[in-house]
Amino acid sequence: MTGTLEERPVGEAMSTDLLAVTDTESALLAWELMRQGGYHHVPVLSADGCFIDVLDAETLAAAWDSGGPDRMRKPVGALVGHRPLPHVRPADSVATAARAMLAAETDFLPVLEEDGRLAGLFTARDLIALAAGVHRPARAGHVPAPTLYRIEPVLPARHPQGSAIPPS
Repeated sequence: MTGTLEERPVGEAMSTDLLAVTDTESALLAWELMRQGGYHHVPVLSADGCFIDVLDAETLAAAWDSGGPDRMRKPVGALVGHRPLPHVRPADSVATAARAMLAAETDFLPVLEEDGRLAGLFTARDLIALAAGVHRPARAGHVPAPTLYRIEPVLPARHPQGSAIPPS
């Protein structure tokens, strides 16, 4: 790494180990995945893998309905995509990203490639880790592809009469 902290590219500090959900999955599932995995920001993708937005814990908590979990089965797509979301490119400086986060009053930014594909997320935690000297080594000029995890719920199979099929 070269240059001052402010001059470093976002691609050197961004998070690329991400859990993603699709816009059709339920808010309840997103909440459970975020809770179980300790994620505060989850990229939302279309069925064909295109980036739509980021669901953060604050947005999810604000949307939580006092009617209980059954009322949170609305799709994640109903919670996101209603605001202009600033983003940065992997080559943009950390200072540029920090200014964009301040202007948007958010603690994260999606990092998008030129073609709109998600490269990673740049979060306040990434910025703090960089300032503290705790960062992932990156090869010069190389931005790793994000590792996106998508978790499918597994439900027990049912007999036509509605009872669970015992394991074989």
